[in-house]
Amino acid sequence: MVDKVATTSEGISRRTVTKAMAWALPAIAIAAPVPAFAASGDTPTITPGAACKAPGNSCAPIVKGYSVPATVNNPSDKTIYVTAIVINVNTSGIAFGLNPIPPLPWTVPAGGSLNVNFNATSGNSANLDFQLGFSVTWGHEIDGSDMEHAPIQVTVTVPATPPDCCK
Repeated sequence: MVDKVATTSEGISRRTVTKAMAWALPAIAIAAPVPAFAASGDTPTITPGAACKAPGNSCAPIVKGYSVPATVNNPSDKTIYVTAIVINVNTSGIAFGLNPIPPLPWTVPAGGSLNVNFNATSGNSANLDFQLGFSVTWGHEIDGSDMEHAPIQVTVTVPATPPDCCK
């Protein structure tokens, strides 16, 4: 037996539209309030200290460069890991490498904090003033596979400073 589909010139009935809406609206209402980062917890904060200069080999392990001490605070109820740092600097003529202390990844327990040093190494520790920026990648997986978090931007002004990282 073959089913026949009735067609009319009236198009879709109001009853059909109402039935479709009755099924579609609850799904939207349930899904809409769920934020994208709900399981992420609170974003860590990074509080930088005063930048300093390390000339030559006099302030090992910082060699020819600049250091920014900082505290990473984790207000969430989950352990976080800082897995990568990228240096951004607004001055020319100086190339920077990265020598974070302690080495990455940094582990910050839930509700805890960690004192660290962002160290920008260079072949030149000139007496310049500039802004040193760090883009910090973090997440809840030590291997960096947790990619749902926006990087944290940290910017510090490095004044024309005498060598004082050795204090």
